[in-house]
Amino acid sequence: MPQTTPAVEQSQVTQEFFDRITRKESIFLLRQISGTVRFDLAHDERVDYWFVALDKGAATVTREQRDADCVLRTDRVIFEAMARGEINPMAAMLRGQIMVLGDLRLLILLERMMPGPPGARDPRTFVRRERTES
Repeated sequence: MPQTTPAVEQSQVTQEFFDRITRKESIFLLRQISGTVRFDLAHDERVDYWFVALDKGAATVTREQRDADCVLRTDRVIFEAMARGEINPMAAMLRGQIMVLGDLRLLILLERMMPGPPGARDPRTFVRRERTES
């Protein structure tokens, strides 16, 4: 089970995740994706809504409760752990920690934006480094 961190830090992790989606370096990872995803993050008897519209590399994020092609519902603590790379989204879905409604392919593609486990290295970085050292 993920560690619980203070609420202020948790909201920063969520904000940083959604900010990362809209950055230019994310365009390459999201270049083949078009659709909408809504994240429903429950905490303190309320729900925060994050709406992501993807259009072949361009992403916009708003705080709206709108119909979406894919809806991910979970507790904010679980989402924060996914955003830090501590929990794999597909594993969380299989364990019943998140519920996904609609187009599951969008979640699978957005999983690319989630970091790997703490301390893990991206194999693409390793290959690039090997090429430059040769």
